Amino acid sequence: MTRLAATIERSFENFDRHPALLDRGLGCYSLRMLDWLSGDFLQPHINVMAITRYGKEPARVENSFDFFFSSEKTSRVRTDSSMEELQPFLEESIRRLHENFPESYVLCYQSSRELERLAREYPSIRIMNPAAAITEMLNRKTWVRRQLKQLGVPVIPGSEVFLDPHQFDDLARRYGLPLVVSLDHSAAGSGVHLVHDAADFRALAEVHRGAAASVMRFISGRSLSMAAVRTEEAVLLGEPSLQVIGQPGLTNLSFGWCGNDFSGSHLQEHEIEQMRSIQTRVGEWLGDLCVGGHCGFRGIFGIDFISDGQSIYFTEVNPRFLGTTALMADRQQELGRIPVSFLHMVPFLREINVDEEFVAEYNADTRPLDVSQLCLHNVAGEDVVVQAAIEPGRYRFDGAHLEFLGPAERLSQTEAYDEIVVSGEIPMEGTHLLRQSDEICKVYSYEPVLGPDGRSLTPRAKQLVAAIQAGFSLAPVRR
Repeated sequence: MTRLAATIERSFENFDRHPALLDRGLGCYSLRMLDWLSGDFLQPHINVMAITRYGKEPARVENSFDFFFSSEKTSRVRTDSSMEELQPFLEESIRRLHENFPESYVLCYQSSRELERLAREYPSIRIMNPAAAITEMLNRKTWVRRQLKQLGVPVIPGSEVFLDPHQFDDLARRYGLPLVVSLDHSAAGSGVHLVHDAADFRALAEVHRGAAASVMRFISGRSLSMAAVRTEEAVLLGEPSLQVIGQPGLTNLSFGWCGNDFSGSHLQEHEIEQMRSIQTRVGEWLGDLCVGGHCGFRGIFGIDFISDGQSIYFTEVNPRFLGTTALMADRQQELGRIPVSFLHMVPFLREINVDEEFVAEYNADTRPLDVSQLCLHNVAGEDVVVQAAIEPGRYRFDGAHLEFLGPAERLSQTEAYDEIVVSGEIPMEGTHLLRQSDEICKVYSYEPVLGPDGRSLTPRAKQLVAAIQAGFSLAPVRR
């Protein structure tokens, strides 16, 4: 290992004594709390925690922070969360952070213009995220597709349009049926529609007339994902996974994201190589991207792909922390690998850099993580209230019943590889879950959850989902 790489190792191992963090505060702003706490390196530094979701795990630890804010705790409603829900807390939380630690960092799921405005009022506060102007542009999926087409990145064949009912005949002739219509600013499968015929398309286009959308050929393949970090110098690659998409019992959305399987046996070598190549090319492009006077995306990002078994196609970039961040950080540390969530901070910390040799060594580690997660959502088809909820912790599953073994939030806290962990801000009793809301829990496992086809759940995973659902009692919301 190079001298510089060893410096990064020491920085990670002794993060509590890193000179850039001494006498500084840290405020974390996210949809989820556990994404931050999955990294033991980060937890001791957090002074302000501001999250959208609440639940049993946050309730147990909220007093460990100097200041704690949650939109769900205030409203008792779980929504399809966005950072906008934290808007009422931003000014107070930043002010308190500055009063207690005049020089502080702010770490976000995704920065916002309001946070940047407040940071300008307190110039000693530094945001450890790409500029909001850049991430906002990257959330315009049609714009990203056009840019990557010009770079020669393989994208799903399709057109970027402003939806109009009269477009169907031309689009169907060019790309065949069914068509996939993906609206700009969609996330986790919401805003993605499968169109079978002219009636489907025209109904959708009438509702979203004039909206920017990508209309693409439908590829009956497997959905893949990979995380990476763009530093000042290079692109550092995470591990690939298969995405669990649209599984009944987990989500009601046809393209709804509901988990990941990092099992090494599911992906072919040529698929992994294509993913790594695209991830690197997109990461290099991000590093040079300029928007509104802001230049250079720095930090963590994810890319989703589709595979037809031979070729890999880019589908979208997620310029932020990901739904896999917590699982990846935990497992990467368990394997002795510096987690990508730590590397996200490297461009914003003093005295930590990477050189070509470190990048080569890091990216040469292609060991699979061999873990999985399932994300359960409200599948009742209506708004419900939580009357009872499963307890977070580690469990043993015999194929029919769950046996509670003790508290845990992460797989690394289990005592055997056949244990699972149920976690993920499990809602408190009395919480209202909207019809389309964030997940109600996550299930972490060392076992694969996808079968040989890479798309459908294994029989055991289906049984596990049913057993966990039985741990919840949900009733329709009375109007």
